[in-house]
Amino acid sequence: MTRISTAQQSQMRITDMMASQKQVADAQRQVTTGHVAEFYKDIHMDVTSLAGAKSLMARLDQHEANNGLILNRLSSYDQAMAGIESSGSDMKGAVMSAINTASTQGLYSTIEGAFDNVLNFLNSQNTEGYLFAGTNRDVAPVNISSIDDLLLAAEPPTDIFQNNDLKSAVRIDENRTLEVGVLAEDLGLEIMTAFQRMAMWQNGIVPTTAPVPTGPSGNFATPLTTEDQDFLIGEIANIEQLIDNISSFRGDNGLNQKTIEDAQEVLSLQINQAKGLISSIEDVDSAEAITNLNQKNFALEASYNVLSQINRLSLLNFI
Repeated sequence: MTRISTAQQSQMRITDMMASQKQVADAQRQVTTGHVAEFYKDIHMDVTSLAGAKSLMARLDQHEANNGLILNRLSSYDQAMAGIESSGSDMKGAVMSAINTASTQGLYSTIEGAFDNVLNFLNSQNTEGYLFAGTNRDVAPVNISSIDDLLLAAEPPTDIFQNNDLKSAVRIDENRTLEVGVLAEDLGLEIMTAFQRMAMWQNGIVPTTAPVPTGPSGNFATPLTTEDQDFLIGEIANIEQLIDNISSFRGDNGLNQKTIEDAQEVLSLQINQAKGLISSIEDVDSAEAITNLNQKNFALEASYNVLSQINRLSLLNFI
């Protein structure tokens, strides 16, 4: 005679049903959150890799954000340098015109206008402070307000600059640091010296900076005196040289821009790779998760049906 017992089977089916319920809950959470697990303990085998990838991505994100700010600053540098270079060209054009026409009409007013432009560019600011002040970003790097102030300055006028000597350096990625700072004194001393020489000659003073003219000053009278003309001819080479030097600063700044732009492209790739690694550990495939949820629901329904059938069994079914 076969022995009939439903109590043990019922207990086993209840255990299976509870396990299925937990699996459905886990699958439902994966579909809802998109994550493989709720706690690190559930993916303990991958925690080290996940933590390392997240730490790396945080650093890469910070480099990318910093580089974006630096690119904005370098763009401001370029605009200011272009303005200074243009002002130097204006001064050169006015000097050559005076020599060619033997007339100083408009010469000094052009020089004054060029000075004002250069002063504004050297003291230009962005959201971080004065661009060319070194790390002393709260203080204007050039402490004069008019071309006449150059008459009271040293020759050359090094004392008009109050930037410090610390040039900005940034870490553009995990391995490289780039010096990007430009100082007002480095960029502007030559052109301010040229303005000083013009202002002194205009006021009857013979400059002592090289090349020292023979003098005496004719105060840019019209028509030009021989001394005036010799002085202006001697200034052309200086002005051309300072324009070339400013162009060199612009070139170096352009190289920095290109270097950071290239670094940004590499950082973007590295960030995407880090995100991919993190996603492969943390995230579930949506289609796979939904399919898995449906399978777990089906299994749970099956366990309900089996348990229901067992609960309805009695000896009467076998009599």
